Amino acid sequence: MDGQNICKLLPDFKLRDYIQSYTFINIPYEQASQLDFWVMPASHSRMIFFLGEASLQKIDGKFERIESNGLSGFYSMPHLFVPTQSLQQVIIQFTPWGVQPLLDFPLSDITDTRADLQFIFKSGMDKLRSGLLAASDTNERKRILDAFFVDQYRKTKAIDQRIKALVQNIGGKHGNISLDQLSRNAFLGERTIQRIVHSAIGINYKFFTKLIRLEYVRALLGKNEYSLHEVALKAGYFDQAHFIHEFQSVYGESPRAFHKRQNNQMWNQVESKEPRQQ
Repeated sequence: MDGQNICKLLPDFKLRDYIQSYTFINIPYEQASQLDFWVMPASHSRMIFFLGEASLQKIDGKFERIESNGLSGFYSMPHLFVPTQSLQQVIIQFTPWGVQPLLDFPLSDITDTRADLQFIFKSGMDKLRSGLLAASDTNERKRILDAFFVDQYRKTKAIDQRIKALVQNIGGKHGNISLDQLSRNAFLGERTIQRIVHSAIGINYKFFTKLIRLEYVRALLGKNEYSLHEVALKAGYFDQAHFIHEFQSVYGESPRAFHKRQNNQMWNQVESKEPRQQ
């Protein structure tokens, strides 16, 4: 697949505390119909705008039509989407704490599901979508999104700045850090950390660290440089059996089978592509 069909841009500087990137996808159906669009569990949530036909999502073994633009909650398992026509969409990828300020409910309420953006933003969705559709190029779409989100975040309360240091600490250990150790590193009580994480990110500490740890595992597997034993050790698992069990509990298959099936699939390109400045 031509990498030019996927363009990832950094948001306006004022938004980078909240939004990591905008990914613009435009893939003809002839190509899109050959792809498995598996969306993986991650330590950040995503908002998706459909600019073309809706996609199908596999839910409880059945495919359901996704008619509306939506915010995905944190995923505890992979989710399969299938294009019905050409794949034209914008994915807004947030920082771990970037979405919760926009919501009046905990993000954990939509784990493994999604919320309609009309419900979240109340108004402005039709204008935003028509603007994105009418835009002449990707850069204009990016400017439209910047203006929309700057206006939305202007209405929110300031985030608890302690969450940034906590996430940096957790990420520095690739999720392999106990609450007790983080408490000592951050000079904060364990209950305080749990409250900050849940309030700022929307999910509990244990789930968040697990997502970061498994992101690291997928990155190690993708390098094709390490044995499963080495991956388990680098990710901090005390033995390979424990590593395989936890991986299988999320992805439904062994690390080896998962890596073989996922290799060269589209979501790898979406996730691995580095955002660029406009």
